[in-house]
Amino acid sequence: MGAGFRAGLVLLVAASCTAPREDGIRRANLITGSTGSSWYSIGSAIADRANIILGGHPLNAVPGAGGVSNPARLARASGDLGISFASFLRAAYRGAPPYPVAYPELRHVATLIENKLHIVVSNRLGGQSLGEIVKGRIGARIGTGPPGSGEEFLLRELLLHYGATYDDLRAWGGRIDLLGTSERGDAWRDGHIDVVVFSINDPSPVIAELLTVRSGVMVSVDDEARAALGTKWSALPRSVPAGTYPSQESEVKTLGLAAVLFTTADVQEKVVYAVTRALAENKEYFETVHSGFKLWDPKQMPGGAEVPIHEGAMRYYKEKGWNAP
Repeated sequence: MGAGFRAGLVLLVAASCTAPREDGIRRANLITGSTGSSWYSIGSAIADRANIILGGHPLNAVPGAGGVSNPARLARASGDLGISFASFLRAAYRGAPPYPVAYPELRHVATLIENKLHIVVSNRLGGQSLGEIVKGRIGARIGTGPPGSGEEFLLRELLLHYGATYDDLRAWGGRIDLLGTSERGDAWRDGHIDVVVFSINDPSPVIAELLTVRSGVMVSVDDEARAALGTKWSALPRSVPAGTYPSQESEVKTLGLAAVLFTTADVQEKVVYAVTRALAENKEYFETVHSGFKLWDPKQMPGGAEVPIHEGAMRYYKEKGWNAP
């Protein structure tokens, strides 16, 4: 097969994936989290319900790097939708840290459910908190998400609050492994890491399995650290109730971030309207995808107007009479 033929074939395939359908609907991706994550499952479910309304399969859920990276990724290559956290979407829209430039084309679609930071520490470390690990200069082997994920960001910010960096942990004989969801689970199960960090909806079957296959405890984030990250990053003071996970006898204090569905201004109104409708009118279905939707109220979808709402989503909210800012 000649090089010219191969190049033409690549262009043909790319065109078939991006060209509008006969009804004018352009295909789009929904950028989620790593494969196996709750965001990937939720994004796949949203695409599935929206495609029923649109007909065919114009919307496709694909893995993404996570809450920090997704807004910049969409802004640089517009035409898709994605999942992030409200605080990061707002920062990206404004050009506030950790984003070096503003992305004014970003648009809010819907507020989803909250993610909570889960920090699980093996019994080998005696269940010490992150603050205690830093204070004791313990060479802990920590597994967190890939660069740009919510858990990696929060871990790094917590360590900075306690006065440490990744380089400090390495100097103490520890290490930081930046891993996807399934890779983190494997590393914990095989004893390659002592601390595993997830930003995930609770109750999480992933966390439940980790605490079943290997002895460990969920540790709290102290009130001072919660207040500091709340001020700096709008992280929410949250807790995981006692009994949520195996052998969890007491409440665990932690941080929460509200997940949001977002897009860019140029995405077709009809597509965003269908996505918004699919999410709002299928609460019972989404409860089967993740139990976090049991506490979710579709009327909270418009959010707080920190980022402009896409016109397709706004049309649906006005039709429902929901208070869209």
